[in-house]
Amino acid sequence: YYGVAGNLRSLVKVYRAVERYWRGMLRSRSWAGGHLTWDAFNQIKERTPLLKPKLRLPYRELQALAVL
Repeated sequence: YYGVAGNLRSLVKVYRAVERYWRGMLRSRSWAGGHLTWDAFNQIKERTPLLKPKLRLPYRELQALAVL
């Protein structure tokens, strides 16, 4: 999802929620997964990273489109 200016903070909140959910799902996959530490999770994230949210329409372009 590409956001517009003004909602980057919300996009970052969604990104963090997805990280927590992903880790929770990995922990629930097996008995041994219950001991998945944040360090181990970060190693997994390095191999298969989540896409970071991007602003598709930055403030500069949004101002150019605004008509008063």
